[in-house]
Amino acid sequence: MRPRWLAAVMVACVSQVPALATSYPPVTFTELVTRADVIFVGEVTDVRPYPVSTRDGTIIKTRVVFRVQDPIAGPTSALEVFDFFGGEWGDVGMAIAEMPRFAVGDRRVVFARRERSINPIVGFTQGLFQVTRDSYGVDRVLTFDGSPLGRPDNLGTRASSLPPIGTPAMALGDFVALLDRAVAEARRR
Repeated sequence: MRPRWLAAVMVACVSQVPALATSYPPVTFTELVTRADVIFVGEVTDVRPYPVSTRDGTIIKTRVVFRVQDPIAGPTSALEVFDFFGGEWGDVGMAIAEMPRFAVGDRRVVFARRERSINPIVGFTQGLFQVTRDSYGVDRVLTFDGSPLGRPDNLGTRASSLPPIGTPAMALGDFVALLDRAVAEARRR
């Protein structure tokens, strides 16, 4: 009885509070590389919310499974599994503003930590990039919010990481090559 009551109170409270933006300090490209335990290009194959019983009641988490297409750093396997706080279970939903959401088929470049947390992505959303295919069949990299990525070395700085107007987002192959060099350099330190 208590978990349902607690969940109902949490939903009522959340629905009465306006959603505010979640804010985290900017993370540079170098920090993304050095803070991540695992970096890979992958495709979401499963998104599954589930309840977790705690001593204070039930919370909801969402498990996201990625099929790794290109392991860049860290001991990755064919599948990577991460748990995120929030989701919908039955008629109860829990959420944190700007928590990443996933759908089966999403292609992403992921910078993640393996430690337990509400969100394993480095910099909350800053270590999560979209991969889209352009009309010429070239895979391009976009930031989490859908902005085209132009200069990764400007991520987390005052300089723009956007490409000049009219220039397409960085090609995935170029981004992966840059990551490979950055990971090798970080290992030498």
